[in-house]
Amino acid sequence: MRRYETVAITLADYPDSEIEALIERYGRIISSQGGTLIRAEKWGRRKLAYEIKKQTKGFYFLFNFIASQGTVEEMERNFRLDDRILRFLTVKLSDQVDMEEIKKELEGASKTEPAPQEEVTEKPEGE
Repeated sequence: MRRYETVAITLADYPDSEIEALIERYGRIISSQGGTLIRAEKWGRRKLAYEIKKQTKGFYFLFNFIASQGTVEEMERNFRLDDRILRFLTVKLSDQVDMEEIKKELEGASKTEPAPQEEVTEKPEGE
């Protein structure tokens, strides 16, 4: 098993509920193929650097996962068949995966971090 990261761009005019369903669908593909989804991030709607399929805006999302080569091939096959996906790129992050390190990373991500406290600065008396 190897660690991968996939960034995909979908059409920006879809409602959030449909984008969420799309992300869940690809997460299920990873799981059904025996992979482990570490993290799925929504980067949001952004202006594209150049026009893709006559679109100037897209919704970006990222998957960080552990899987076999077959899982990556299946995901990319589904990306190519899905008309909602404008572009995608999968990068292999590492050949060897330390599952203990991944478990620690997953535990750290599940813990909620305390909200940063606002710094209060005192105004000088002269103002």
